[in-house]
Amino acid sequence: MSSKLENIQTLIYDLTKDERGRLREWFDEFDGDSWDVEFTADVKGKKLDDRVTQAKADAEDGRTKDV
Repeated sequence: MSSKLENIQTLIYDLTKDERGRLREWFDEFDGDSWDVEFTADVKGKKLDDRVTQAKADAEDGRTKDV
């Protein structure tokens, strides 16, 4: 394990319940924003086109289920 991660873990153990909640909210937003950036880049790079085409074909051929 990296020393940075060990330092972060030690600091997290020392947080109050309220501080952990605020950290969780911040990290969820940070992680979501990172995912959005990656997903947008994949769409622009046409990395998902084959999957979209296959999903549409599956839906038209009745190989999907409503959820």
